[in-house]
Amino acid sequence: MRNASRGLLILLLSMVTLFVFAGGKQEQPKAQPEKPFVLRLSHAGPASDINDDYVGATALKAYIEEKSAGKVKVEIYPGSQLGNYQENMEQMNNNVLESAHTSIAAVTPFLPEFSVIDLQYLVPNDAVIEKLMVGPFFQQMGKAIQEKLPNVVLASVCDGGRWRSFFTTRKLIRTAEDLKGVKIRTINSPIQIEFVKFLGGAPAPVAWGELYTALATGVVEGTKNATPDIISNKFHEHIKFGILDRHTFLYGFYFVNDRWLKSMPQNLQTVVLEGYKYAASKQTEFNRNQEAKADEEFKKAGGTIYEPTAKEKATFMGARQAMMDWYTAKYGDRWLKIYLEAVEKAKQEAGYKE
Repeated sequence: MRNASRGLLILLLSMVTLFVFAGGKQEQPKAQPEKPFVLRLSHAGPASDINDDYVGATALKAYIEEKSAGKVKVEIYPGSQLGNYQENMEQMNNNVLESAHTSIAAVTPFLPEFSVIDLQYLVPNDAVIEKLMVGPFFQQMGKAIQEKLPNVVLASVCDGGRWRSFFTTRKLIRTAEDLKGVKIRTINSPIQIEFVKFLGGAPAPVAWGELYTALATGVVEGTKNATPDIISNKFHEHIKFGILDRHTFLYGFYFVNDRWLKSMPQNLQTVVLEGYKYAASKQTEFNRNQEAKADEEFKKAGGTIYEPTAKEKATFMGARQAMMDWYTAKYGDRWLKIYLEAVEKAKQEAGYKE
């Protein structure tokens, strides 16, 4: 009996061994690939290779996805699909959006004193702008923004659309007198509204995404932009005249959500931040190269671009001191002094002489 029991035990052990090493072996689960970090970037311009917002966005996507080896994925949402500038800032601060590319119009609803960079006729040329964009002024501005909106980080500054000049649908502007009564689109910023008022125009704040329709329907009769924006957004289908008074430079800003950024390993944070600098440089380069092409395309479409004489330009220049006085009365002179000092330093660094 003992021999029979022993034989049965050996048989059972043999069957278990055969099951494990033959047909019963369980496969180990395969390792799942890491889920990439996703950066959604909102911007106002159309998805077009001749639009500077989109050029900057695609440069950011290419850089980050390549340098992160696919660990960070960039999704681009053009045409204000995710909301207007102010909404994007609120979304980032509430941790529901990772990134946005904007103008200063995104900042002034929260910190109106930073409309100082829109004060007219303070900066003379591109060489001075180059020094300003990488100088301490915008670092200080970034800190002030994060004090107000703790989750919003200013990642880089770029040429966001060249120099603002007056473009109109019905008549050519040669002097400030010609602007009287003309309905000019502005951003929703008091400093832009007051500037147009000072020159005798009728300011009309209109969101960027609504401007084409506003021009087409006559809600506005002009805007304050540059030819690359006019062409890439097809505004030249309605706008026929432009005077290059170059009253304000249009800065562009790349913002990123701080919590999202810090959720990544340090090496990926570095890649993302370097990506914003790269995108800013590519957008700036594109805008400068595109301006001359856009001027020619505007002319070929039947438009007129006018370079004012010194005497004609002088009719606009009274706005310079008047707007600084207006700004100081409304917001104080702290940021005006800081900006003017930055401009003077940039002039020296650029070798500019009056």
